[in-house]
Amino acid sequence: MSTLSKRDFIVGAGVTMALGVMGNTAQAARHTTWDLIVVGGGNAGLPTAIFAAERGAKVAIVEAAGILGGTLHLSSGQMSAAGTRLQRQRGIIDSPDLHYADVMRISKNTANPEILRLAVNAAAPAFDWLMDQGFKPIDTHPITGTTHEPYSQPRYVWGRNGGRDILEVLNRQLAPHVQSGRITVLTGHSAVELVQARGSGAVTGLVVRDADNRKITLHARQVALTSGGYTANPQMFLKYEGTRTHTRATYPFSQGIGLELGLAAGGYIRGGEHHTPLFGAVLADDQSPTAMRAMARHFPPERPPWEILVNGQGQRFLREDIPSHDAYEMALARLPDERCWFVFDETIRLQAPPLLRGGFSGPWTDADTERAFADGTYGFHRATDLRALAQRAGIDPQGLLDTVASYNRGRDAGKDALGRTHLPAPIATAPFYAIAINSWNLLSYAGVAVDAQLRVIRRDGSAIPNLYAAGELLGMGTVMGNGMPGGMSVMPALSLGRLLGKELITFA
Repeated sequence: MSTLSKRDFIVGAGVTMALGVMGNTAQAARHTTWDLIVVGGGNAGLPTAIFAAERGAKVAIVEAAGILGGTLHLSSGQMSAAGTRLQRQRGIIDSPDLHYADVMRISKNTANPEILRLAVNAAAPAFDWLMDQGFKPIDTHPITGTTHEPYSQPRYVWGRNGGRDILEVLNRQLAPHVQSGRITVLTGHSAVELVQARGSGAVTGLVVRDADNRKITLHARQVALTSGGYTANPQMFLKYEGTRTHTRATYPFSQGIGLELGLAAGGYIRGGEHHTPLFGAVLADDQSPTAMRAMARHFPPERPPWEILVNGQGQRFLREDIPSHDAYEMALARLPDERCWFVFDETIRLQAPPLLRGGFSGPWTDADTERAFADGTYGFHRATDLRALAQRAGIDPQGLLDTVASYNRGRDAGKDALGRTHLPAPIATAPFYAIAINSWNLLSYAGVAVDAQLRVIRRDGSAIPNLYAAGELLGMGTVMGNGMPGGMSVMPALSLGRLLGKELITFA
């Protein structure tokens, strides 16, 4: 996939292209007092609106993009739910309690117990509903996992066509409510600020900006913030997660407006301390965030390592054949700027399986790797000796020399210093090579704090009247903690959004 831009998702204000129907304009909407305004028409916002409308609420969806769906347009549609009808049909015994325990294990007991419990309990009913409405998972699913830490039971499901399969179901359920006038969709409208009553701070509406840059005030009895995260906002990412985001690989409207609205209303942000990077990005240049040129194949069960990994001091920091994505990610998170280097020699270059594969910028071949070394492409370094290689790559030369010598001695003795057992070849034959590897990110780990009713709360624990939140806006650190439990991004957004519209928001 090429680098994403907002232009790809802007197709005109006030038109729901995914539905093919025209919503009321915000000029007319300003004269209505809505039972509910949903800020963000994605994986959490759409079920919130659908189920609120089924209860008779009059709902407005405010969406900055020109189409509904949010990150579902790009997502692989990974979900996890325990105790589903699909599991029972396939003889799988599972429960929300087991799901909760697995997520806590994978997150190292850092997920928020209250919100995680709410999410896993809501998952199976939401998944069964999705299946009832025509969603079809991959035939061999559910499974325990793929490359990240596996679940104890098969509960991990992907859509056949990724997140678009989920969006197709949501659009079908949304359409009759739009056609009846129960739901009004305002695409191309950006949320600006919440309207609050003096004294109590109760939310009474939302100020939006339309495609013509006009500010319009919409009145509401309740507001639900479901506008996603901030992965496309480098400044916010650095502020809340304490490190740079190196790549442009996420939904361009993930700008963090929901966090700003929640903060301005009196809420607070939590979860950024659980930042978990993805491993393996080969960057196009040093202007972070930038395009991802390629990705490293670093999961040992799929491709045992031939190379070594070193940090800026030229030291190994990870047993390269450890069969765990989580171990790679935790080790990378501890490195300055989340950067490291694969180092190898000519023998390994000729004999090892391909190290790199395509990224979001398209396919990648061995020929591309050869050209990158020949051309001196950013991040690709080659030299006739290790000292020169280190200098070109920005690695401490003596540190790299000592590390390679130690690795070769351990290999010859059959006893690697870090316990590595896959030792196919020494690093000894010139020329020598280094490829710079960085982290990349698809999820926001910090988010707006809520209580067990998904009400946005202040630091003292009190709820801000009439203000709710769901989806990635809660922060992945809340439901995933310091880790990446499979399917715990898409599923909690969908299930908690459904729960919010179906039960938690009170309509007079």
